Amino acid sequence: MPEQNSLNITSTYAGELALPYIAPAILSANSIANNYVVLHEGVKKKMVLKKLSGSSLKAFGCDFTSTTDDMTLTEVVLDPTELMVNEQFCKNDFRQDWEALQTGAGFINDQIPPNFQAFLLLFLANKVQEGIEKAIWHGNYNSTDGSTSGGGAVSTFDGVMRRIFVGQSDMGYDLGVANAFTADASATGILTHLDSLVGNAPDVTQNDPNATIVMSRKSLFLLQRAMAGLVDTSGGYSPSFVGAQNPTTFLGFPIVTPAGMANDTLLLSRLDNFHFGTDLASDFNHALVVDMSQTDASDNVRVAMRFTGGVQIGDLGSIACVRRTS
Repeated sequence: MPEQNSLNITSTYAGELALPYIAPAILSANSIANNYVVLHEGVKKKMVLKKLSGSSLKAFGCDFTSTTDDMTLTEVVLDPTELMVNEQFCKNDFRQDWEALQTGAGFINDQIPPNFQAFLLLFLANKVQEGIEKAIWHGNYNSTDGSTSGGGAVSTFDGVMRRIFVGQSDMGYDLGVANAFTADASATGILTHLDSLVGNAPDVTQNDPNATIVMSRKSLFLLQRAMAGLVDTSGGYSPSFVGAQNPTTFLGFPIVTPAGMANDTLLLSRLDNFHFGTDLASDFNHALVVDMSQTDASDNVRVAMRFTGGVQIGDLGSIACVRRTS
């Protein structure tokens, strides 16, 4: 009998069995894991997000008078995009390290699953996590000019910033500024832009106890330097700041820094205004590992994943934004 390949892979993960791999890959994205966006699971095709605005309060009267004429019901549609991962690996690229770890050699063997299929799927899951996180904010958006490519844009689905760019006329406040942000209070300074963001935000947002400033980690670094009191003449920092923690608020508003947030961009909004939808519980979610040695006698392994994802904003009118446009 022919000798069996010790890395023979024939398993298929589909539907519910894909959840240990695809679901953690999506749900472990930084913005989802930290509730920077609202997660909607089980979105088969489209999901309608409704917003009721207006006042139902009127002066007292003996007769019944409906107040619905003063109320407005609007809606937006969250339409997840079908996504996939297709990768091919040569087993020889992994064999030496993986087999050594499989036998217990090496000090990090506890981080490698004992199943080579799981190892490959989890390897790809990290890539899915990274891609989803970036697409939530950067999808089809160039953070230097608002175009659909370049500047860190990814072509997965329209992210938060792309939807803001397209719907800028409906924004509560949208300011386009020239050049990258700097760590000071100049015309391009992060302090100037933050002051403009908060000062010009809609009243409803300024008075909302849950309104939050969203910025990239690079922007937080610029804010940290600016608040440090850079001394240009000596090239040093304010002694009182050295060793202090990162600023976590600005003018009373908490700051969050999603890993995928665009640089040179500031948002002020309720975090539950941002929605991510996916269908993790249907047969369209699929993870597959195929050993190609059974079909073409190669030493390759193919990994394929199928899932959905999309972003929508509930209320553009309550969002304040300062972003680089040139």
